[in-house]
Amino acid sequence: MDIFDLSFQDWLTFLNVLVSSTVVILAFSLLAYTLTYNFRNPVARRFAFLLGLVMIVYAADVALTRVISLGSAGRWLRFQWLGIALLPYAYHTFSNAVLRTTNYRTERRRWVSLISGVISALSALFALFTDLLVSQVNYEPPISYLDAGPLFWPFATFFALVTLLSLQNIRLARRRCLTPESRARLTYLLLGFMAPGIGTFPYLIALGRHTAGADFATPIFGLSIIGNGFVATMLVVMAYTVAYFGVLTPDRVVRYRLLRFFSRGPVVAILVILAVQTLPTVERILGLPRDIVLFSVITGVIVTSQLILSVTKSLVDRIIYREDREEIAWLRELDRRLLTTSDLRQFLENHLTNLCELLRVPAGFVAATVGPDLILEAVVGPPGTREAILQVHDWSDTLNAAVRTRTLNGVARRNPLPREANAPVIQHFQPIYHAGYWVWPLVESGEESGKETVLGILGIQARSQAPLFSSDEQSMLYQMIDRVGLALMDRKLQKQVFVALRRIIPGIDRIQQIRGVVPYATDNLDESVAEMMEPSPVYNPEFEGWVKDALSHYWGGPKLNHSPLIQLRVVNRAIEEADDNPTKALRLVLGRAIENLRPEGKQDLSTPEWLLYNILEMRFIQGRKVREIAERLAISESDLYRKQRVAIGQVARVLTEMEQIDWEALISPPPAGEAKAESAVNRGARLS
Repeated sequence: MDIFDLSFQDWLTFLNVLVSSTVVILAFSLLAYTLTYNFRNPVARRFAFLLGLVMIVYAADVALTRVISLGSAGRWLRFQWLGIALLPYAYHTFSNAVLRTTNYRTERRRWVSLISGVISALSALFALFTDLLVSQVNYEPPISYLDAGPLFWPFATFFALVTLLSLQNIRLARRRCLTPESRARLTYLLLGFMAPGIGTFPYLIALGRHTAGADFATPIFGLSIIGNGFVATMLVVMAYTVAYFGVLTPDRVVRYRLLRFFSRGPVVAILVILAVQTLPTVERILGLPRDIVLFSVITGVIVTSQLILSVTKSLVDRIIYREDREEIAWLRELDRRLLTTSDLRQFLENHLTNLCELLRVPAGFVAATVGPDLILEAVVGPPGTREAILQVHDWSDTLNAAVRTRTLNGVARRNPLPREANAPVIQHFQPIYHAGYWVWPLVESGEESGKETVLGILGIQARSQAPLFSSDEQSMLYQMIDRVGLALMDRKLQKQVFVALRRIIPGIDRIQQIRGVVPYATDNLDESVAEMMEPSPVYNPEFEGWVKDALSHYWGGPKLNHSPLIQLRVVNRAIEEADDNPTKALRLVLGRAIENLRPEGKQDLSTPEWLLYNILEMRFIQGRKVREIAERLAISESDLYRKQRVAIGQVARVLTEMEQIDWEALISPPPAGEAKAESAVNRGARLS
């Protein structure tokens, strides 16, 4: 049917279906968002239940516009009553949850919720399987409805009474708010609260035969479009308010996350539905088959909408962040510029490849200094090159000798690359020959401080013992050395940023936890806040070292018996399982943390995803020797030490998560099951 040939009533029917579909999309999208980001909060869970019932009612409305028989209409109309009948219970439990956030005693109201739940459940059963609540179907397209049964008016009275009681709960919660911010949010919730009830009540059953005939279809659809549009708007307002319940993130993050989800999900889905509705006209104009037009239109809507979102991102940032725009811009710039481990490896491998091609040699490597160690960051060459380099155990001595006996090619020649005026300079040295490689020490010369910092070494397989280069090779070689040295220097600075973040993020988490505590006294809130305010060992910069010490004495020893980790809240709560023995409780918690790193399936000694768990189990739980473990896992001992440090870091991270979940359990119990920590494998290798 061509939309240009529609009558006024057909236009109203078309718009009513479009608005009802919009409500379904919004309800489903907001339900998914709420369950994803606010699942642990009781207010959000009950709001999700309310959204699910609204979605059922409006989905049935959309389906009823397409039914082609009396039997299909009857089934959809009775299915719709599943949402209508349970809505009073959903309303009251949701309002009770909101009221409880203000520390209002709701024992009597809980009984009202229980009674309303029983009546709602019975009403749903009566509507689905009997004629007591609703009876025969009136199938008069475009309008279909059920006749009222003997219990319909008692149910309508119950629906109105419980809805008004729920509204009173929200009004009471708003009056109990003490701050302008919380009062404003509850005002939004109060404004939108009645919309789902008003939009889902079956008025056609109440009007009965008075709605029969085409003369009444036009005003009915007109009122339906206005009412459903109001419901869609108010659902968004309610979801915006509920999005702040139980979250520990700043308000700007909640606003940004909700807006981006809304624009990328519901808005795009609504545009697709609108585009599909216009397909008959497009088919007629273009003269193409429906499947081609459908594919083209949907693809165009999705791609165009995403392009518009990308173009308007800066405008959205201005609206959301306001005075924080400059700080947010710096954070995003930091995210774009930071070199990850894989970024550094790829950068170095590309430059090593160019160097090897320039000097016509098959292999090279770059190693960075990390404390007293040299970490092999990148290697190029034929198979076995990495193993051959790792078998040479005196690279550190070679580096020290090269720095001591260096011969400056000029005096700290100026960096040929464009740099800031006060940027450090990478000194250029003549290489020394060692183990078949020309080795250049990479040294940063601080012009202001006058101190030199050894960054690492660059090794290129030697063509001969004497380092002989042409003028072109030497010029390009210096540029490559500059870039490699600057990459290691920038990476070193960025690691300091990561260290700083690691130290401050626990404190930020504690601030967010304090923000997430409801500022009203409850039976256990004083105890909860007191426990939270006591500094946990996970916030100490030496936490990972304490984890390593405790694991090294896993089966007993002073580093376990006197470990600061005994002060962990999760350990204190495990004491009863450990026969009131703190050391045994700590061992139990450490064992659980290691077990959380265990991948799914049968244990495998050869796959990378099992590597960290295998190292932890064999090294600390089984107590095997390093050489034996290295042989069983087919890795070098130096690589084993490297991976062991990564594994200990993962155990520390899991313990931190367990400690945070343990604190959150004081406010609301977590769902069943424990999340397993994501394993990570550091790609570096310890040279010496």
